[in-house]
Amino acid sequence: MTLMQKQSYNLWYSFLIDKLLEWQKQKPDNKDLNNCVKAITEVGIFNSCLQTELDVIVKKESLVRNEKNKEILKLKQELKQYEI
Repeated sequence: MTLMQKQSYNLWYSFLIDKLLEWQKQKPDNKDLNNCVKAITEVGIFNSCLQTELDVIVKKESLVRNEKNKEILKLKQELKQYEI
């Protein structure tokens, strides 16, 4: 997700949860509104976990690539020693 996408998501998620909570306070016995609050909360938590997992995977991939590139450079240097 780009920075703009994250900001847009956070803005609309906050708007939606705030509106649902406002409606829930007005009608606390409405089971549909209560379930909507629970559902949107679950969606937010799930999205947050997925985003964190993606960030970790991207970071690990970057580290592996850097290590691979360092190893390739090291091996190229070693090969130069054996060339005629």
